[in-house]
Amino acid sequence: MLKLLTSLKTTLYLIGISILVFLAGSLYIPKNLEIFSEINDFPLFQWLYNNRDYPAKTYWIYAEILLMAFLSVNMVVCTIEALLEKLSRRTLIQRLSPHILHAGVLLVLFGHLVSGTVGFKKDITMYMGETTEVDDLVVSLKQIELVYIKGENQQRWRASVSVDDKGELFHAVIEPAKPFFVSGLGLFAKSADENGRLVLGVVHDPGVKWEIAGALLFLVGAAGIFLSKYSKL
Repeated sequence: MLKLLTSLKTTLYLIGISILVFLAGSLYIPKNLEIFSEINDFPLFQWLYNNRDYPAKTYWIYAEILLMAFLSVNMVVCTIEALLEKLSRRTLIQRLSPHILHAGVLLVLFGHLVSGTVGFKKDITMYMGETTEVDDLVVSLKQIELVYIKGENQQRWRASVSVDDKGELFHAVIEPAKPFFVSGLGLFAKSADENGRLVLGVVHDPGVKWEIAGALLFLVGAAGIFLSKYSKL
């Protein structure tokens, strides 16, 4: 069993099967938009729970989660085995870099798992002058400004809000690409109109720090692999 988990062939098979499963899933999505159109509006596990009555159309996602779990175990075992081997200074970078890269991938996967488990996304419709509660925050919509940017034909919007976070008051201007973050929540101005209506997107993504750390480790590992290969030229 240990030999199977430390085999490079196991890794390649898992990656290959994962690609095939993703390809199969890509065929289901356009044919079942009534289900998959909202997949990006909810954390993954909440979306799966909401659509638990459609196993024939979502089974490939469960299969992919299982494959990612096996791949994670494979990388962990390979990394531990490599670290237990005797490392010389001469080959330290060469030997450790792939496993630093693996650790980065694992952190990214863990971050997605955290966000998919305890994170959430929701849209709240508000009008100017209204106040709403989001978790422990009290959000008031003060003003909506519709503007045209020079060189663009599309209208943009800005929303001025005040946020009461347990007695601490914040004032912010949010735009579609400029959210405001407070107490682990992101506030996005998703859409607005001339009637003073704003669709406020609220996102709680607790796994993002793990994902960023994983991405940085991935870059360090990739750089180490490049340097070790380059030094042999």
